[in-house]
Amino acid sequence: MTSVLTFNDDTLAESLANSYTTPDVIKSKNHFSYFKYYLGPNGICAQTIVLEDQYISRDYLHDYASYYSLCFEPYPKFCRRIHFFSSSFTTEEFEKALTESSEEFWKHYLGFVVVKPIPVNAIGYTVLKTYEAGKDMSGRYFWGLKTYTVHLFGREIKIESLAFQEQDRVLAACATTSIWSMLNKVTGDTHPEYRAPSQITNDADKISPDGSRLFPNKGLNVLQICQAILSSGLVSEVKQPDLKNTQVGQRVFSGSLLKQILRAYSGIGIPIILVIQVPTLNGYRSHAITVSGFRQECPGSGPPSKNSSWVADNIATIYAHDDQWGPFTRIKFLEDGIETKWTESHAKSDPTYVIAAVVSLFPKIRISYEDIKAIVFGLDVILRLLLKDFANENLSWDVRILYSEAFKTEITNSTLDASDKLRLLTSSMPRYLWVASFYIGANRIMDFSFDATNIADAMIGLHATCYVNELKPVVSKFIKDNRAHFIKAFRHKLAERYIDDFLIKQLDAPE
Repeated sequence: MTSVLTFNDDTLAESLANSYTTPDVIKSKNHFSYFKYYLGPNGICAQTIVLEDQYISRDYLHDYASYYSLCFEPYPKFCRRIHFFSSSFTTEEFEKALTESSEEFWKHYLGFVVVKPIPVNAIGYTVLKTYEAGKDMSGRYFWGLKTYTVHLFGREIKIESLAFQEQDRVLAACATTSIWSMLNKVTGDTHPEYRAPSQITNDADKISPDGSRLFPNKGLNVLQICQAILSSGLVSEVKQPDLKNTQVGQRVFSGSLLKQILRAYSGIGIPIILVIQVPTLNGYRSHAITVSGFRQECPGSGPPSKNSSWVADNIATIYAHDDQWGPFTRIKFLEDGIETKWTESHAKSDPTYVIAAVVSLFPKIRISYEDIKAIVFGLDVILRLLLKDFANENLSWDVRILYSEAFKTEITNSTLDASDKLRLLTSSMPRYLWVASFYIGANRIMDFSFDATNIADAMIGLHATCYVNELKPVVSKFIKDNRAHFIKAFRHKLAERYIDDFLIKQLDAPE
């Protein structure tokens, strides 16, 4: 059975309701407030709802078989799927679009929400269009998305997004749901296999952190999150916070370090799980969210700073799946902590704090951001000394891990001259590279690439590339003239090799 409804608050609530959950209960949920805004005129501008009943959801079917089918209550196995469009049409016009070739009609498709036939926590597999993305280094950048193919009554529609669902408080708490969204991005790639929420929770451990049974699930700790990620075929790195905070009684991330980590690992496209402390009436509690994008500005043109500066500091907003609110929720940086939906809904507007960042990686990536940052500090000393009397704009670094194919695409589209392009494009490279780009204001001046698949104790430098031809011999001569000083300043056990075999050798390479 199919129904076509005009999008408004009442039809949205009725569509999200089921036989166990009334529209009034739906309207009391955080999700309803969020979807109303996200789908409304200030969001992605939905105008029409199409209801698809008797829908089989793979995720819910896994959970149904492992838990709900064993309940005395005869929970159904069929779901409802709600589709959203940014255009207005009638039932007759929709049926006509199904039977005729009308590509223009389907360009207005915004995505869907699956409604599970269970009490209260009914929002299941959800795939919705993102906010409009920016270009280059300015504007919104959604790096944790994949292409979903939606089959709707014989039509095949493709949409870029990241799957979302709310925790059901039985088989999947917030951490499990965060892992599930992250794995949705990489499912179908060379490594991870698809995992339903109940399977992810089982992968994490045999019992809950407090020793009680795993189901109903009370949540996962960081160690269990990492175990579940490992069971999927990925590995994880847990990034440590850098600031003491008495309000939550533990260390938290500064905005700068968190931005650096998000920017650094965005290049491989795997969403990052953040463990946060959210304000409540009685203090703070832990929660997990999945970050898949951010809004940033181009590197600024201010005066040079005394210390190392990062392009990542231009990130103003991040976008995260919060299973207690909705997909792509906006998170802003405050002087103290971050502002989330939890902050907005809290009576005193207390900040939210990030206490752990869990980065999921393919196993062949063995070099961490911290390994590269230590080398960048040495490079920064050299370039700041060289340019101290010439640069009138801020000097900053952009450190990212990239697929070598993506790096070569950047090189192809860059302003490098043909000989430098050819040298890099024809070079054999590992699949994963760390690339540290040096900027003066908004101008990209140099790239330094490193082998991300090697070991930290090796000399992992691969290429030093200069985008300003006149500068290359100047940098090379400056390093040679001050070699002994820079070896000491580099503060690395392989400083001599980085100076001689990496920098000087690369900068002196024939064109």
